[in-house]
Amino acid sequence: MLKEGTVIDDKYEILKQIGEGGMSTVYLARNNRMNMQLAVKEIKNDGSKSTEILLKGLEREANILKDVDHPVIPRIIDIVKYADTICVVMDFIEGENLAEKLKEVGFFPQEDVIEWGLELASALEYLHSMNPPIIYRDMKPSNVMLKPDGGVKLIDFGTAKTYDIENNADTTALGTRGYAAPEQFGDAQGRGIYKTDARTDIYNLGATLYHMVTGKNPQEPPYEMVPIRQVNPLLSTGLEEIILKCTKPNPEDRYQSCSELIYALEHYTELDESYKNANKNKVKLFAISAGLTLLFGIVAIAGKSGMNKANAANYVSHIETGNDYKSEGRYSLAAVEYRNAFELSGDDADAYIKFIDLYIDATKDAESKEELNLTDGLSVVANRIKNGYSDVDKNNEVLYKMGLTYFTEIGDYGVANKYFGMVDKKDEDYGELANYYGSIALIMSSTNVNVSELMDNVNGFASYNMKSLPNDSKQKYENYETLSKIYVTYLSTKGVAEQAETVLTQAIKDLESYNGEEQADYYYVFSNGLAEVYYSLAEASASEADYKIALNYSQEVIDQIQGKVDVSQAPENDTAKGYIQSYVNMICRMAEIYGKLQDKKSAVDTYKKAEADMGSGNENAIKVYSEHLNYLYTLYEAENQDPSNWSAADKKEILAVYEEGSKINGIDTNPNWIKRSSIMNSLKGGE
Repeated sequence: MLKEGTVIDDKYEILKQIGEGGMSTVYLARNNRMNMQLAVKEIKNDGSKSTEILLKGLEREANILKDVDHPVIPRIIDIVKYADTICVVMDFIEGENLAEKLKEVGFFPQEDVIEWGLELASALEYLHSMNPPIIYRDMKPSNVMLKPDGGVKLIDFGTAKTYDIENNADTTALGTRGYAAPEQFGDAQGRGIYKTDARTDIYNLGATLYHMVTGKNPQEPPYEMVPIRQVNPLLSTGLEEIILKCTKPNPEDRYQSCSELIYALEHYTELDESYKNANKNKVKLFAISAGLTLLFGIVAIAGKSGMNKANAANYVSHIETGNDYKSEGRYSLAAVEYRNAFELSGDDADAYIKFIDLYIDATKDAESKEELNLTDGLSVVANRIKNGYSDVDKNNEVLYKMGLTYFTEIGDYGVANKYFGMVDKKDEDYGELANYYGSIALIMSSTNVNVSELMDNVNGFASYNMKSLPNDSKQKYENYETLSKIYVTYLSTKGVAEQAETVLTQAIKDLESYNGEEQADYYYVFSNGLAEVYYSLAEASASEADYKIALNYSQEVIDQIQGKVDVSQAPENDTAKGYIQSYVNMICRMAEIYGKLQDKKSAVDTYKKAEADMGSGNENAIKVYSEHLNYLYTLYEAENQDPSNWSAADKKEILAVYEEGSKINGIDTNPNWIKRSSIMNSLKGGE
C-alpha cells in the first residue's frame, strides 16, 4: 500500500486513499509538475493468475483510453512501475457511482435517467465509431460515476474489446450477469461463440436504465426485467418502449446503433400514448394552420432586422452581466451568462474565450467555494465545435484557445494537437503559433517522447516568442508559461537547464514592461520555474552560487504563496490546497539546500518558521515536521551513530520537533516519521 506523501516517477504525489478492491487500491494524487489532481490505481503484482488477468485488463483499458477524446470517458495518462507494484495514472473523477447512490435513494427521477442515458449513449456511439470499433460490454450502475455537476462519467474499461467485423468471436464471456446481453454468455445451453457488437452495449445500457428508473436490480431475484410501468404506472410509456426494445434477447430486434437509441431518447415523449392520441387531433387543424402560415411569415420577415439589433443588445448584456458576476467571484452564474451569449451569437469568439477563461480562473481561485470543473466547460465548447454550430469549427481564435487550454491546463497533448491542427495556418494571428504548439503537442503526445526532437521545436518556439511578440502581449507570457512547464519537466536532459535559464530570465525581464492584471501570476510561474532550474544546475555542478540563486527564487515563490493563501488555515478548495502543498515543498527544498551548504542554522530556521506559520497540529505540515526530524537525525547520526550518546542539547532539540509533530493527526503514517519513531521514543524514555 502506498503511503501518503509517496512520490511516484518523481511527479505523482499520493494524497490519500479513496477506494479499494480485491487486487487494487485507488488513491487521490497530484502531478506536482502540472499542479493537477489525478487518480492512481495501484495493482499488487504478486505473480498470481488473478493478477495476470487483472493486468491484462488494465493493459486493455490503457490502450483503449489513451486514444479517447470524449467528455463522458476518462483518460489514462500514464502507467508506472513502482517497487513491486504497477500504478495506472488516470483522470480523477469526483463523485459517487450510481450503484451506491441507488442504495441511498432507491431509484432516480425519469428526467435524470433519460439525460444520463443520452450522455452514456453518446459515449458508446463514440466508442463504436472508432477504428476499430470499441465494444464496452460492461455497462452497469457501478461503472457510472455521478459528478457533482449532475453529469456522468463512464469508468472501468477492463472488459472492453476492439471489434473485428470479419471475425467477431470473443475469447471469453465477459460482462456482469443481469446487465449482460444473452450473446455474452452463449446460447441457452451455454454454447456459442459470444458474438458481441454495438447492439450488446445497447442491451447493457437498457438494463442499466431499467435499474435506475425502477430501482429493481436485474442481478437480484427474480432475475428479470418487466415493463417499467408494472413497477411504477406513472412512468412514461415512451421510455418503457425504449427500454423494452433495448433489452430484446435477439440483437436483430434491438436498436441497431446508438444513434437510433439517442434519437429515441430525445423524442421519448412522442412514443407516449397521450402524444400519439393528441397527434391524431392535430391533423384536423392542418388546413387552418396552413392558411395562417403566410401571414405569420410576412410578420416574421418584417421584424427580422429589429430582432438582429435585439440579439446584439442581448449579447452585450449577457457579456457584461457575466463580467460582473465573475468580478464578484460568482463563477457559476457568470458561466451561464457567457454561455447564453455564445448560444445567441455563436460566430463571435469573445463569449467563448471569456467562458473558457472563466473556468480556468475559477479553478485557480484559492478563495472560491465554487467547484467548476474545467473539463466540463471545455466539453461544452467542444460539442459546439464538433457540431459546427455557427461555424465555430472554423473560428481560429476559439480553436487556438481550445488547443492552448488542453495543452497548458489539462496536459492532454493529443487533444491539443487536434485543435491546433484545425487552425488555418494562414491566419495572421494564430496560424504560426498553432503550428509551433501543434508540432510540440504531437511529440509530447507520443508514448515514447523523442526529447531531442522536442527540445529542437521548443527552443525554436522560445526564440520566436522572445523576438517576434511584443512585451505588452498577453500571448507572449502565456507562451513563456508553457515553455517553463516543458523545460522543468525535462530538466534532467543535458542542456535543458541552461536553455531554460536563458528563456525564463528573459521572461522576467520582459514582464517588467507588461501591465496586465496577470502580471503577478506570471511572475510566480517564472520564479517557480527558475527555482527549479537553478536547483538542477547546482545539483549538476555543486555550484554554491547556483544553490544561492535557487534559494532566492524559492523565497520569492514562498512570499507570493503567502500572499495568496493563509497557510495556517484549512484550504477552501483544491487550488488553495495546491498552493499550500507548493509552499511545503518549497520550504523543504530550501532547508535541503541549506543542508547541502552546511548551514545548519538556516536549515533549522527555515523549518521552524514554516512550523510557526502553519501552526500547531496542522495536517498540512506533516512533511515539514517529518523532514525536519529526518534532517536532524541524519546530521547527528553522522557525528555519532549511537543516538543514546548524542549530546543533551541535540537530544532536546530533536525531541522537541518529535513531540510537536506528534500532535498532528495522521503523521504516524509518514514513512520518515515511522522510520524514526522507535528511536525517538527510546530517547524520550531515557530522559
